[in-house]
Amino acid sequence: MTILIIDDEAPIRATTRLFVSEILPNAEIHEANGVQTGLQAIQAHKPDIVLLDVEMQDGTGFDLIRSIEKPDFQLVFITAHNHYALSAFEFSAIDFVVKPVDEDALRRALERAVSNIRKTSETSTDATLGTVLSQQIALLNENLQQIHRADKKIALRDHDNIYFVDVSEIIRCSADGPYTTFHLKDRTTIIVSKTLKEYEVLLTPHLFFRVHHSHLINLRHIKLFRKSDSDLQMSDLSNVPVATRKKDDLLKILNT
Repeated sequence: MTILIIDDEAPIRATTRLFVSEILPNAEIHEANGVQTGLQAIQAHKPDIVLLDVEMQDGTGFDLIRSIEKPDFQLVFITAHNHYALSAFEFSAIDFVVKPVDEDALRRALERAVSNIRKTSETSTDATLGTVLSQQIALLNENLQQIHRADKKIALRDHDNIYFVDVSEIIRCSADGPYTTFHLKDRTTIIVSKTLKEYEVLLTPHLFFRVHHSHLINLRHIKLFRKSDSDLQMSDLSNVPVATRKKDDLLKILNT
């Protein structure tokens, strides 16, 4: 396993290198201090995982990725972005750790990257991996530029694929233990191995509301609210229960 750390801050590289050596003791670790040296190191070392700073002296991590025709490695961004910008990373399904680097957060990111490497070696070609990563970077860049836009896209990753979905096309999300099922306008469903709570945090600023412990709905897709039965009919004609404790809050939202 070959790991490349690209960051223009020497203390960050040193700390990250120490953590990586503890998490993956058999890994071969290399460093670069910017976009140009990073591109040279990628060509020289063919890394399996790249830990990439977002903003460096000679450009950005996005500049680096755009310079590679078919990136064939797992990518984890190291970022000092604020809370709102971090939602853009989450919408794009791109892994990241926040500066100052926390060892546990880095461990989780590396474990996901190693798991993805195993999956892609079984199901994907390098060209496919490069295309998907390029799409994710493009979506991330777009979301960072327009964090609060209404027509935001989200990347949803299931076991085999990453889907790029307009948030406006999501009718509702339902919980099944540690999984979330997305119900889309075209009547397809996507099952993602993240909890409904995680998507509640991510989607609530975009006119979604948690009406029940198992249901998160897109308010734009409500067709009918039966107050007597305390349930909703959505635009796909599905029925969603409204928890008693959520009823008053939902009415206030609908009235405004």
